[in-house]
Amino acid sequence: TVKKEEIEERESVYTIDFPNYEVKKAFITRLVAVCARKSQKDTERLGKKINEAIRKGEAEKLQEGLVELYANIPYDLHIGKEKYYQSLFLLTMKFVGYEVEGEVHTDKGRADAILRKEEKVIVVEIKYAKGKGSDIERKIEEAMGQIRERKYYEKYISSKPTLLGIVFSGNKEIACKFESV
Repeated sequence: TVKKEEIEERESVYTIDFPNYEVKKAFITRLVAVCARKSQKDTERLGKKINEAIRKGEAEKLQEGLVELYANIPYDLHIGKEKYYQSLFLLTMKFVGYEVEGEVHTDKGRADAILRKEEKVIVVEIKYAKGKGSDIERKIEEAMGQIRERKYYEKYISSKPTLLGIVFSGNKEIACKFESV
């Protein structure tokens, strides 16, 4: 929907937006389906699985859902950097219905993401591991430690936030860990 029209140097410049939540959701679902090279039906199923895993704090189910969603992204498009996976994760969280803020500054640093849905607040720290096994385990503890040490959750404490550490690895493995404050 056109929200605003401005004339700049005799050219019309339009600001557009989604007319409602349903259209926005359909657009994001389709975008994720195209990027993940999955059918709309599979994408919606995965979205529900991921959303339920987050709602229930089920780390293994979240890992499974993310691995399945990202499995069809060709290997040569993967970039071995945390910010690549952070971008994928932020888009995925938008897709499953969370209000998403990336790189949220606090008085002690910045959280990779804050997710909100209804009354729920989730503080997320993402890490990238080049190796596997013990390297991934070390990184997941590093992510959780960083959230706790820098107290990224402090300004959300009245909402009883959930902490979520995620590690993406060069071997296409994903590890997740939930904690309560």
